[in-house]
Amino acid sequence: MATDEQRLQEHIIEQTIAHVPRGFLNEAMERIRRAYDEEYSEVQHSKTTLEEQRIFKLTQNRCFRVDWDFVQAATAHGLAATAKSLPLNKWHHAYVTSGAFGMTQSYVQRIGDLPHPARFREALAASARCPRLPIDDDAEIYDLKKFYALLAHNPVGRKFRQEEQKLGSLMFCVPSHDMRAWSVSISVPELLALYPEEKKVAKPTREPAWKAGTERKTVEK
Repeated sequence: MATDEQRLQEHIIEQTIAHVPRGFLNEAMERIRRAYDEEYSEVQHSKTTLEEQRIFKLTQNRCFRVDWDFVQAATAHGLAATAKSLPLNKWHHAYVTSGAFGMTQSYVQRIGDLPHPARFREALAASARCPRLPIDDDAEIYDLKKFYALLAHNPVGRKFRQEEQKLGSLMFCVPSHDMRAWSVSISVPELLALYPEEKKVAKPTREPAWKAGTERKTVEK
């Protein structure tokens, strides 16, 4: 018999599949993987960075790049996204909404680590109470969501080497209500494998016009 914890995990995963598009998760994963490779290459070839500081520059550059790719993947699939509504620690976090989910992304030193979700939720709640101008983001951004999810990622290793700075893990994480642990922590590839297979619509085949004309002439004879 499933435990309450297992039933909760199953429910959250079911809701994820229902509300978060497969295409968005897949594109976000591919973009983040590419961002890790490209940002390493850029820092490696930088002529204005001291050798001892390259790993720190890479961590910072990757933060900006992955936020950008996260938003690009969201908008490509019709999801609401912003970086204006949640200033925290002098940083405007990229924030994406999809149905019952509000989502951010973050580098974590170790998979399983929690960022600072309590302060994040306080900022989100405050933004929901703020009056908005017509030029502001889509109102959906400010709605409090049933679930807060985090795309948590880190590299293979810690040293500034190409093989160690490739994307190591990318996890889809949903915290418990008390924000003290993860209710769900599943790799994005594993999560994508749980989505139902997309039905392929067979395209009707049309005979070339010359062939159809030949057949008509044959019948007339």
